[in-house]
Amino acid sequence: MGSKWKSYLLPALLISCLVVFLFNYRELFGNHLFLLQNPLDHPNPQASDSTQAAELAIRLHPDQHREREPTTLREKWHVTKDYRSPDGVRKLVYLINGQFPGPTLEARSGDTMVVEVYNELEDEGVAIHWHGLRMKGHNNMDGVVGITQNPIPSNGNFTYEFKIDSEQAGTFWYHSHEGIQRADGLYGGLIVHKPIQKDVFDSTRFQFEEDNLLMIGDWYLQSADHVQESYEDPGNWGHEPVPSSVLINGMGKYDCSSHKRDEEMACMNITPPKLSLKSSRSRLRVTNVGTLTGFTLHIPHCRMTVFQLDGGNAIEKSSESSSIGILYPGERMDLIMECDAATHSTDSIVTITLDSENFSMHNTPANLAHHFPLETTSSTLAHRDHSPSLATEEENPFYLRSAKGDTLPENSIQSVANQTYMFYVRMETGKEDEDVPSWGINGTAWAPQASPSTPLIDLSRAYWNTNQFVPFIALSRDLDNATWVDIVVNNFDMRGHPFHLHGYDFYILSQYYPTSHHHSYNTYNPFSPSEASSPPGGSYNLVNPIKKDTVYIPGMGYVVLRILADNIGIWFFHCHILTHSSTGMAMALEVGERSGRYV
Repeated sequence: MGSKWKSYLLPALLISCLVVFLFNYRELFGNHLFLLQNPLDHPNPQASDSTQAAELAIRLHPDQHREREPTTLREKWHVTKDYRSPDGVRKLVYLINGQFPGPTLEARSGDTMVVEVYNELEDEGVAIHWHGLRMKGHNNMDGVVGITQNPIPSNGNFTYEFKIDSEQAGTFWYHSHEGIQRADGLYGGLIVHKPIQKDVFDSTRFQFEEDNLLMIGDWYLQSADHVQESYEDPGNWGHEPVPSSVLINGMGKYDCSSHKRDEEMACMNITPPKLSLKSSRSRLRVTNVGTLTGFTLHIPHCRMTVFQLDGGNAIEKSSESSSIGILYPGERMDLIMECDAATHSTDSIVTITLDSENFSMHNTPANLAHHFPLETTSSTLAHRDHSPSLATEEENPFYLRSAKGDTLPENSIQSVANQTYMFYVRMETGKEDEDVPSWGINGTAWAPQASPSTPLIDLSRAYWNTNQFVPFIALSRDLDNATWVDIVVNNFDMRGHPFHLHGYDFYILSQYYPTSHHHSYNTYNPFSPSEASSPPGGSYNLVNPIKKDTVYIPGMGYVVLRILADNIGIWFFHCHILTHSSTGMAMALEVGERSGRYV
């Protein structure tokens, strides 16, 4: 009996040692080597090389919309999840009608949209936000869980119906506003074409022959839930996991050889998708659909000129450059691209370089620069007598932070706002939260309304919980007098944050980048007479301010935004970095009359 017991001893010891090793490996390396934390649950049994390069650009059809009358456009969407390999790595992603990204919507100003959404997910709710659309008169269709609606339940459906403002046209997009679903692909393009009778049509004014959409964003090899768990792990001290890939319109190319343990990841060596030009001058509508990072777009041997930002807001035409950035999550830019026959190379590339501002967490396989082939023909190249040299282009990138708006007509904006609100953003970790990152605006960390779990637009303020920070903006009783509101946001974090305001465009009167922010806060208090007379960022720009719906607030700096408060409702205002908004960096503004139902 003793001999038999001894025969089992060695295998038992070996198994126990293996179990201990695996457990400690996970504990020691799970937080720091984020990509290696968990293998995919269902390896791809058909992983193989793909030799056909997919086309990156989504071709748009302005001719179908610019001359017709406004109409009603109807869509029926079925939201599901399934495995795809967008960059060669197999991952569970969200699909709309089997597509990732979702269908691209094209409309014209004044159209009515009717979108039936059927949630066919097993155990998740869904809500869709129409990023950049003003939604005037349709606050209840804005698609924000906790603010304007409850999530569409599993096996349930909801119909979004709204009219696009007759004055809005430009580059927009839609995405989930339930949890962190956007990070796993629940988004798509939304283009509103300008009717030709409104103005000289853009293609005539800027002389482009094709109109293309590029939705560009960082991409994680693991699920958004794993990313969020890693971010909230106390051992990471609030450092964001670093993405490993970049997708353009849902396509990319991950370098399988850069992963140290390929056996844990279903990775195919695919041919990089390509951007093909069909004409000598192309309009590119570029949207940052990413989760964390801004990026710079670089195309050697080509000249790009930015002429609009966010939802069709015109800017003073930028200088020509082969490099433009930084475009942060939620932001959009419209540009004209023209490639030179004289300097064009057969191996031209499109490079997306990620901004490393939030890359404090170690991730060995991560690359900042991601390259995609650019395909041209002799008929699509421009011929000029004097083409800028490549050296000149390299030395003169166009920085979006330097953009200027069109000069405003006299008296189009008040010199002094009727109301001013000051907010501050800061991160708080402490013992009571066990070092779990928590963001707050004026000390309040936002979370969807609970107990009762009723959206704010349907609930009296008396029942709102302590996670709701929603200042009330009272409109003037005199209908002939506009109500202009200044929003001052101070950033107490060393890193910047892209903030998006629903329901409104705003003028950026000041955007202060401190020259040295490592040792002191550079806040601005407009209620202090001394600071109001001499702001750190200088006087407000009331001559040619940029108009946008998403703004980058510099680290240790601030922004001053001005809105014309004419859109009644409760409108979300939040950081567009998902790990931040999901841990509290959000609030809302309620715009209404004093006699309204909330006051």
